[in-house]
Amino acid sequence: MNNLLEKLVTLQKLDLEIRKLGHALQQIPKKMIEIDKKIESTKLPFEEAKKKIEELKKKADILSEEAIKLEESERELKLKMPKIKSNEEYSALLKEMDAAKKRKEECEEQQLTAIEEIEALEKEIPLLEKKYLEQENGVKGEREELEKEKKEIELALIKKKEERNQVLPSVPKGYLDKYTHIASARNGLAVAAVKKGICQGCFIGVRPKIVQDLHYGEEIIYCEGCQRFLYLEES
Repeated sequence: MNNLLEKLVTLQKLDLEIRKLGHALQQIPKKMIEIDKKIESTKLPFEEAKKKIEELKKKADILSEEAIKLEESERELKLKMPKIKSNEEYSALLKEMDAAKKRKEECEEQQLTAIEEIEALEKEIPLLEKKYLEQENGVKGEREELEKEKKEIELALIKKKEERNQVLPSVPKGYLDKYTHIASARNGLAVAAVKKGICQGCFIGVRPKIVQDLHYGEEIIYCEGCQRFLYLEES
């Protein structure tokens, strides 16, 4: 194998390794999502219970404020009673007082129901939190392993890219351009081995004359089937 072909083979191997590492790095966030899904079944009920408590507290506060205002309104209506002169006005006032009283009772009843729901949920919260935290701790090790794997892949990528940059200057521009063109057209594989007379890029048989030329390794030879650079891999 001549020196240029050796460089092209080295470049191809590095590019395949870089591509493999890049793909592995892309899988890390997906794996993280899978881990998050594991704890979703326990996290969601815990979060929803906390949210429901906050909503019920707000509702209870609003009902309490409304009940206080209705009580004040009822008191003000009572103060008007001595000033009423006609039966119609008196009847209307009683009706208004009755409506205010009824609505106040409804508010107080709804407030009590909300408070009871809050108390029930607050009893559930510790158990829900415990289940969630146990599940969270269970996947903590998995997260740490993924973070470690990510750093290792990133470091390996940097190293391989540095090695690639060292090889590039030794490949003539014309051959480098052709390599890049073939790689982009052939799913990243621009250089293929010939094993037992078969191109490992397109799996088409290579003529014996070409195999012989590859054996001597004096020139750059392309596959007649897929146009990739060829090199002979001894069996």
